[in-house]
Amino acid sequence: MPAEDILLVDDDRVIQKMVGGYLERTGYKVRKASDGIEALHLIQEHLPDLVITDVRMPELNGIELTTRLRNHHSTARIPILMFSDLSEARDVLAGYAVGADDYLPKPFELAILDAKVQSLLRRSAGVAANPNRGRIILFAHAKGGVGTTSLAVNTAVLLAAQASRPVGLLDLDVEFGDSAVYLNVHPNQTLADLRAAPGTIVDEALFKGFITESGSVRLVVGSDLPERANLVTLPAVQLAIDRLSATCGYVLIDAPASFTERTLTALDTSDLICLVTSASLPSLKATRGCLDLFEKLAVPAGRVRLILNYSTTHAMDIDTAASVLGRRPDFVVRRSDSLDRAANSGRPLVTSDPTDPLVADLRKLAEALAVN
Repeated sequence: MPAEDILLVDDDRVIQKMVGGYLERTGYKVRKASDGIEALHLIQEHLPDLVITDVRMPELNGIELTTRLRNHHSTARIPILMFSDLSEARDVLAGYAVGADDYLPKPFELAILDAKVQSLLRRSAGVAANPNRGRIILFAHAKGGVGTTSLAVNTAVLLAAQASRPVGLLDLDVEFGDSAVYLNVHPNQTLADLRAAPGTIVDEALFKGFITESGSVRLVVGSDLPERANLVTLPAVQLAIDRLSATCGYVLIDAPASFTERTLTALDTSDLICLVTSASLPSLKATRGCLDLFEKLAVPAGRVRLILNYSTTHAMDIDTAASVLGRRPDFVVRRSDSLDRAANSGRPLVTSDPTDPLVADLRKLAEALAVN
């Protein structure tokens, strides 16, 4: 097993030599940077397992470095341990505020440093290596109004009916999400409220306050108001995915029609992507562009399921739609007004009218997602 890769960022050459040498003797691979700019270049070359950074440095300091790492989908999960002089309490608070995982005051004992490093690496590895992690399925779309939320909610209910564990549903539309409306529930807390105390591990018991249960579906909502959308951080999104996948057989993520860092975070984490389109020309062209983007992002084609949802009137036939998309859809969901009526009643169609012909299409989709 290769040694964990630690990036040490400090402009003090004595600290670099002392701490770096100690960690290398302990068995870690250590790369060194003298400021945040140099650190970002090294991170771009290869993602480290842990970043240890001083607060005060020239060019780009530890606070700014942590902020950049926490605001990018590929680096937001990296554990960060921050150094600061014991007397600079404001540095400690600023570090925690931007997402540092732990803090070590200078001067420090190397044994304490080793204990904190081990703790952060164990915590990070434990999340990644959970063998019982539920399957994560992203419901994405390139154009609004194609019925993605309705499909995600109904599929979640169907999967919950046949799974041995609950099914998680994460609404990542942080401005205008309406999964709660489809389930007729009223969350008390959203991810915009997730501000754990410094050093706190958000375990299942603490995270339970952010879950709204509807039968065997566990709903977590990004935000309740558009003006609070910016409060939903990438670490909060990743924590929600981690906590839901640790306790649920499946986690369905309802993403907005935009590829923000939050959506890219979900994309990186997902085992399967359900890309939903309607049979209208604007939606089909946008979806074709989305498929091209997936290719540029090196998303394996085998992870993508293309769903043609006849959610609009005057829609193209399947052959014409396929010619625009450049491939045939994996699933076709027929046109029906039943979904809108069900949404207005606050009950998913699969429970309010399970005999509706449309439910047969939804069952086929859920069954296929359960085995693929």
